[in-house]
Amino acid sequence: MADKAAEEAKAIGVNWTFAPITDVVYNWRNTIVNNRAFGNDPDEVIADSIAYMEGAHKHGLACCCKHFPGDGVEERDQHLVLGCNDLTVEEWEKSFGKVYRAVFEAGVESVMVGHICMPAWSKKLRPGMTDDDILPATLSPELLQDLLRDRLGFNGLARTRRPLSSLPRSRTPRCPVSAP
Repeated sequence: MADKAAEEAKAIGVNWTFAPITDVVYNWRNTIVNNRAFGNDPDEVIADSIAYMEGAHKHGLACCCKHFPGDGVEERDQHLVLGCNDLTVEEWEKSFGKVYRAVFEAGVESVMVGHICMPAWSKKLRPGMTDDDILPATLSPELLQDLLRDRLGFNGLARTRRPLSSLPRSRTPRCPVSAP
């Protein structure tokens, strides 16, 4: 898949692909990744994501994995309202964390940050944080710096899908933001 897409992209002058989609599908009703992600098994997502990267790199394209810190858990569209990845830290580490570590180690050049909050990690990284303090990863220093950069060791380009001024204003997640 990546080989053909990258070949076509390169032919028209494209040098950066917003792929692979490294999300893990936990909820088949998720409107963003249910038909674009590689599946619900983190090992399968890793294998397919790295194969995609290899195909893109073969044709000189840089890759951008998405949607950090992980879409596919809920069913709301994080392009319209605040998304919420409500996995525990342990659940996240065994799934999304495992996938991100693998693609970072494999050399992905950039990561697209989603308008998705992650209460469990936010509160673990900043213990005094209240529910009202929880922000989406696009605006969250604890998720971008403490988790993405410091814990996961990512040193590439982190970007959002669009300017921060145009992000959805709703801060009402589908679930309470309380984390264990």
